[in-house]
Amino acid sequence: MRSLSGVVALGLLVLAGCAERPFEAPVSAPQTSVVRDKVCDPMAFGARADGASKDTGALQAAIDACAADGGGTVALRRGVFLSGTIRLRSYVTLRVEAGATLRGSRDDADYPLLNPPVVNTQLADTRHALVYAESATGVRIEGGGTIDGNADIDKWRGMVRPEGQRPMAIFTALSTDVAIEGITVRDAAVWAVVNMEVEHLVIRGITVDSPHGPTHDGIDVVDGHDVLIEDNTINAGDDGICLKSGGTKGLRDVVVRRNHVRGAGVANGLKLGTATVGPMRNILFEDIRIENAQAAAMAVESVDGGEVSHVSFRRITVSDVGTPVFMLLGARGPSSVGAIHDIRFEAIRGTRLRYPWGALLSGAPADATGRHDLQSITFDDVDIDWRGAGDAAGPHVFGSAAADTARFPVYAGGYPDAKFIFATPTAKSEVIDYALPGFAFFVRDARGVRFDRCRAALDGIDHRDAIATHDAVIEGGCRREAASR
Repeated sequence: MRSLSGVVALGLLVLAGCAERPFEAPVSAPQTSVVRDKVCDPMAFGARADGASKDTGALQAAIDACAADGGGTVALRRGVFLSGTIRLRSYVTLRVEAGATLRGSRDDADYPLLNPPVVNTQLADTRHALVYAESATGVRIEGGGTIDGNADIDKWRGMVRPEGQRPMAIFTALSTDVAIEGITVRDAAVWAVVNMEVEHLVIRGITVDSPHGPTHDGIDVVDGHDVLIEDNTINAGDDGICLKSGGTKGLRDVVVRRNHVRGAGVANGLKLGTATVGPMRNILFEDIRIENAQAAAMAVESVDGGEVSHVSFRRITVSDVGTPVFMLLGARGPSSVGAIHDIRFEAIRGTRLRYPWGALLSGAPADATGRHDLQSITFDDVDIDWRGAGDAAGPHVFGSAAADTARFPVYAGGYPDAKFIFATPTAKSEVIDYALPGFAFFVRDARGVRFDRCRAALDGIDHRDAIATHDAVIEGGCRREAASR
C-alpha cells in the first residue's frame, strides 16, 4: 500500500481584525487515503486504444475490477482511448501515462446525465463529464498523458449550447481526498476541471489548454474545503481559476499558488464568483502570473447573498489584462445583499493594461436594511502602469468630480463582470468602452479601504485623478507618475 498524500501544512493567510497583519493557519489536504498496488490494464478488458473504437466499457470494467479488490490503479500506457463517461470509484487511481490519451467521444449519447445528490445552483451547468467521481474517497487522476475533451467542434464551442449540455473533462462531486496531478487537459467542451463540494483536494502540476471561448473555464472549485491548487499552467477561454459557492456549505481554507494563468477569450484570471450563495473565506492566492485576461486579473464578487471574507492576493504579476482588480457587492434576482470584507492585495505588479477602465471597488448602496459597504480592503505595495483615456468622451466616460462620481450607475443585477459593467437583467451583456471616475481606482460604498505604498503610473494622457470615491472612506493614496517607456 502507499499513501495518497500525507497531511500537508499550508501557509494560509487569514486576515484578522482590521486586516493589518495576517497570521498563518494550517490547512490539511488529502490525508490518509490508501491506494493499493494492484494495476488494472484496460487492454485486458478489451480496450483497443486505436482512437476509433469506443473503449468506454473496457475502461469502466477495469475501474470496477480495481474497486472490487479494494482499490488500485487503472493504467493507460499508450495509444488513444476513445470514451464516453467513465466513473471513478473509491481508492482507484486513473493513471494516463505519457504517450497515452483519454479522448472524449463526440457523441452526446455517450455522456449520460449526471445527478449528484446535492442542492447547488451550479448543478445545472455540470450535468455531463468525461471523467466523473461521485461520493468517492481516495480518488487520484495522474500521469504525464492527456485527457482530451475532443471539443474543437462547432457544436461545443463558446455559447452555442448551454453549459449543462456539454461535457466537462473532469468532474468530482461530494468526494473526499481527491488529487489531480501531472496530466494535461485539453479542449474541454465547457469547464475543464470541476470539483463540487469536495473535501481535501489537491490539483498540482497540471496543464489546462481549453481556449475555445466563453464558458471554457480552466479550474473551477464549487464549495468544499481544504483545497490546494499549485504549480499549474492554464490557458482558458474564460475564467482561469474560479472559486465559487452554489450552496449553503460554502468554500473555505483554500491555497492557490505558483500558477501561470493565461486567458484566451473573455476571461478573468483569478475569480471569486459569480456564484456566491454560501460563505467563502480563508483563501490565499500567491506567486501567480496572469496574462491576456480580457476582463479582470483578480475578481472578487458577491451577488447571491454570500459573505466573501479573509482573502489575500500576494505577489501577483499581471500583464495584458482589462483591469487588475474588479470588486463588486450587490444582489441579483431575489438574493439579498451579502458582504465583502477583509480582502488584502499585497505586492501586486501590473503592466500593459488593455483598456483605460480603471479598477472598480464597489459596495452596494444603503437601503432599508442598512449599509452594504465593502469593509477592510487593503492595498499594500501595489505598482501598476495604468492606461490613460486621453480626451475620450461619451456617456460611459467619467471624470473625477463629485457630479461624475455621483452619476456613475450602481449595479443593476446583470452579469457581474468588468467587461459588462453596465449590464442589466434585461439588457444583453455587451463589452462597452468606459472609463471610471479614477484612472486607477474608483471606490464607492466602502469603509476602511487603505492604500499603502501604492504607485499609479499613467501610460498616456488622462485628466482623471488616480483614485476617485463616492460615499467611501479611504486612507492613504497612490503616487501618480508617468509610466516608464
